[in-house]
Amino acid sequence: MYHPGEIKTPGLELMLILIRLIIFAAVVFIVSGVGMLAHIPPVITGTAAGIAAFALLLGGLYEVVDFRCPHCGTVTRVIKNFGSFRCPACGQASYIENGRAVPTEADRNQFLNL
Repeated sequence: MYHPGEIKTPGLELMLILIRLIIFAAVVFIVSGVGMLAHIPPVITGTAAGIAAFALLLGGLYEVVDFRCPHCGTVTRVIKNFGSFRCPACGQASYIENGRAVPTEADRNQFLNL
């Protein structure tokens, strides 16, 4: 069964890479176009466009990481910072932040009640 955030096929991972490249190109064209309309020298707008697009990629947009379920230890490929994720093996929910599991509210409550 497919769970949201899970990357089961190489095709889906390739599609995410292509989306990142399209967004990169769009940022470069938009920033450069705005610079041309504002009559800013091409060297400045090209540099600004490259820095803006590179910063966007460093932000981890649609980045795929290996995620280890904190409940059962199953390793799954997921989208980094996707949010809520349900493990395909044990069915437990986790919250993904920076590629690591953050306890869900139910886990926190269970821990506090011990």
